[in-house]
Amino acid sequence: MRTRLLNYGLIAVCFTTLFSCTKNPGIYQEPRDGKTIYVESNDYHANSNAILAYRQKADGSLEKLPGSPFYTGGAGLANPMQVLGPDDTDIPLVVSSDGNFLLAVNGGSNTIAVFSIGRDGSLTPVPGSPFPSGGQTPCSIAINGRFVYVANKSFDPLHTITELPNYTTLTIDGAGRLVPVPGAKIEEPAGSSPSQVLVSNDHRFLFATDFLAFMLMEKAPVGTLESISLDGYGGLNEAPGSPYVLPAGDGGALGLWQHPFSQTLYVGFPVKSAVGVYSIDPGTGVLSFQTSVAAGAAACWLRTNPKGDRLYVLNSAENTVSIYNTTTPASPVFLTKFSLKDPGPLYGAGMATSSEDFALGFAPSGKYLYIVSQSTNPDFSAGDFNFLHVLDVAPDGTLTEPTEPVQLPVGSDIRPQGVAVN
Repeated sequence: MRTRLLNYGLIAVCFTTLFSCTKNPGIYQEPRDGKTIYVESNDYHANSNAILAYRQKADGSLEKLPGSPFYTGGAGLANPMQVLGPDDTDIPLVVSSDGNFLLAVNGGSNTIAVFSIGRDGSLTPVPGSPFPSGGQTPCSIAINGRFVYVANKSFDPLHTITELPNYTTLTIDGAGRLVPVPGAKIEEPAGSSPSQVLVSNDHRFLFATDFLAFMLMEKAPVGTLESISLDGYGGLNEAPGSPYVLPAGDGGALGLWQHPFSQTLYVGFPVKSAVGVYSIDPGTGVLSFQTSVAAGAAACWLRTNPKGDRLYVLNSAENTVSIYNTTTPASPVFLTKFSLKDPGPLYGAGMATSSEDFALGFAPSGKYLYIVSQSTNPDFSAGDFNFLHVLDVAPDGTLTEPTEPVQLPVGSDIRPQGVAVN
């Protein structure tokens, strides 16, 4: 059963007030470079989850920020059998639009940690942090003015699940404290494994993915791609037709990203090793499938560059990045594929690399792309392949990796996640 609550309608005045300071999404402006790169350790031991912080030096390499790691006050998510689903998530940590706060999930303790960001990039927990996530196994966060949207996966191999997966709304105040919005929740089918929330460029819709919903045993196909309308009170209401079933044989939706200057949504189809292209109805949020383009094995997570003329897709099973020309947003054109350093030995009948790219984020200028590769080999004695890569982005969008990746300070049984740059 799907629950829909808190429908107050779309209040234009509230949106005008809330987003009046938002940069015009139709104009590209050359931004500054970020000073600090944040990655979540996702350590599943009690009170051991932490934010790993780095600064980029003049030669492009990274150095640990003094004080790092910064502990979240909770636990990350364990996946001892390396099964599909628990680690499939994007945007588990995010910086607020004003650069004052960092929010991060504690997937193993059902909370959201909030830090104040110092002038030097250091992190200090705000009073009361961590805060309840509004469900079990929080995995993805989106900030929209004073509202914070959370995907609660309800999929934790080490803990008993008693609640349905959900999408829920919290508010964030000037001190960084989170408070739930009463009734602002959409529940999903058990086992559907929500994986990401993404606010549309115009701040009117929330896009999301129920990655494993396509595997549920139902009389009819179960939708895996969500479009949710937002109102000025934090309410959540599904757009007409949502959740959407992917084209036959394409499996489940996973990664999401909207083109910065177009009503075009890109969707990772990992089962099909492809990227889906959807149009967004600006009035209703309805998503319409347009086409798909081939990508690499287990194509999952994706971003456009700030200018919007290139799309980058992580092919997780092979630790590579596919690059597309998106000058025409609805018709991506494949350009090339880039292989990351230190993929580790192959496993699974030689079908997968031990190090797999699972998160990416751009420096605000678009000159650098940061990628987290997780150690995914179920034989934890095979080695530790958890890395943070720094890629140079050339003017034509091609990638190089001039420095060696940083080995993240976690064990081989930990799956670090997320990239945020401030």
